[in-house]
Amino acid sequence: MKTKRLVLKKWASTVIYLSVISIVFISMVFISNKINETYNEGDNLSYILKSFIDDKDITVVNYTNEEVIKPFDSESVSIDIDYYDKDESNENQEKSLILYENTYMPNTGILYSSNETFDIISTLDGTITKVSEDELLGNVVEITHSPTIVTTYYSLGEVKVTEGQSVKQGDIIGISGKNNISSTSDNMMLFEVSLNGNNINPENYYGSNLKDLNQ
Repeated sequence: MKTKRLVLKKWASTVIYLSVISIVFISMVFISNKINETYNEGDNLSYILKSFIDDKDITVVNYTNEEVIKPFDSESVSIDIDYYDKDESNENQEKSLILYENTYMPNTGILYSSNETFDIISTLDGTITKVSEDELLGNVVEITHSPTIVTTYYSLGEVKVTEGQSVKQGDIIGISGKNNISSTSDNMMLFEVSLNGNNINPENYYGSNLKDLNQ
């Protein structure tokens, strides 16, 4: 006796296929609604998504400012030794050299001085990532503003921040002090700006738009 094989009719197969598709679609809609309930529409999820596809840790900074300010607000501060620019004239390059123990070194930042003590302030929002003391350059404070922007302040006479501390643009991080490399004043500050790992002229940094710097 032959056993009868059950064969689904064509319309039944189609119904089952459509049912499976519907279940998958409904599940996706349900998950999407749950995500929208968790995060408000105004939230930016770009960093959350990027963290899953990018191997590097990225510092997230919620900026309340758009343009870079100078690291001081005193009108008595002037440039003692300018930034050394390889594209400048020989005359300007000579003015940007630091002489120490009979050796000339190009200045990688700008050395500021004043005839009176001045406050040193953060040029942008950021996080204090280093506080140290250098035998020649005095107290040093490093601020990481974003994955592309780092500023360093040397020769502070007094430091008013600690490592790991968050600062806002304009916050006082210290006061001016002595610089043992160039001692033309008791109130000095050497300021460096690193953009994408390369030192740039701080004077070109001031007033820059934050969005342009982070590109």
